[in-house]
Amino acid sequence: MEKEKFLITCEEVSSLHIPRWNELPEFDLYMDQVIGLAEKYLSVLSIDGKGLLTPSMINNYVKSGVLPPPKNKKYNRTHLAMLMILCITKPVMEISAISELLQRGMASTDVAHVLDALATKFESELSTAATAAVSAAQAETGEDTIGLIAIENMLKANAARTVAMHAYRTIAPISEPAPEKTDKKAEKKSTKAKKEAKSADTDAPSEEQ
Repeated sequence: MEKEKFLITCEEVSSLHIPRWNELPEFDLYMDQVIGLAEKYLSVLSIDGKGLLTPSMINNYVKSGVLPPPKNKKYNRTHLAMLMILCITKPVMEISAISELLQRGMASTDVAHVLDALATKFESELSTAATAAVSAAQAETGEDTIGLIAIENMLKANAARTVAMHAYRTIAPISEPAPEKTDKKAEKKSTKAKKEAKSADTDAPSEEQ
């Protein structure tokens, strides 16, 4: 039963199609429509059954500058493309890192070409992984075949993520260290104490020689 369920899931994963730029709606959408569109195309990527996008996620992307602000609470095709990219990349890297990499990619092209290229590459990688998992599941007869497949792909995923993060760190901008916060209250107390001590020294009678 487990194997049959897994094989069906692998077939769904392998057939994932991420919408290309020309397949995205040309008209603007409200937030709930954007979320519905992401669920329609990318639901197979939701492992735990939770939504890939939520209103709070989208609002945070806008606040942090990852997404441009919507116009009249509506999101255009550029927003949709960026959100599709974030959905397929955020399990691997922090959103800030993804944003920096996208900005580098779009320095010489546009979001349409970035989306199409990443979608094609991701579909290929996903299909390859799913096909290999199906072959392994069909070839093995052990009781914990699915568990072994999970472990093998977990290690592959971590290895790929390690290389990806090292590559990103090599080109990531160097962040300036945050200035040390001064405790103004403690500083005032210290200054006051010094003044009082100095005043006490001045007022104290001098010893006779």
